[in-house]
Amino acid sequence: MRVNDVLSGVPFTAPELPDAENPFLHTELFVHAQVTRILVDVMTGTVGILFELRQVEHLPANTALLRVTGVAQQNWIATAMANEFTAWSISGARIHQRAGEFQFVAQCLPAGAVRVVGSAAEFILLEAAALPSAPPDYLNDPRELIRFGVADESTECEAVGVARSTQTEKV
Repeated sequence: MRVNDVLSGVPFTAPELPDAENPFLHTELFVHAQVTRILVDVMTGTVGILFELRQVEHLPANTALLRVTGVAQQNWIATAMANEFTAWSISGARIHQRAGEFQFVAQCLPAGAVRVVGSAAEFILLEAAALPSAPPDYLNDPRELIRFGVADESTECEAVGVARSTQTEKV
């Protein structure tokens, strides 16, 4: 399976994440994850945020995808950076859930923020194939190593676990 398959909703099997590893219950689990891609599928109203996790000790995978469906809004706001590649590390995150609505907001270092509003979400832990044990050095590594040293939408992966946003019926 590829990351893009997960984004597009191809069925997969993975165990439910235990509460201790569920970022919908514990938003601090997003801290230190790095945002590497925001993938927008306009036709299906789906947004995927791809996370680099090799520097996150408390989640048992090297990559994750936050897949938000029924998207009504998505924003990425950042300052212009002097370097071509930047590790956008999450410094804080908030999640708001209620019947038929899911909101994710993350503040990123050095100076950025991402916000997605949709109807539901899944957080899928992925073990991306063929990645080295450490992420690339965005300042010193060669361009090719940086570009191909993190997962992207065509990376082969295996689902490790999944958490789903709260789904409540509208009354």
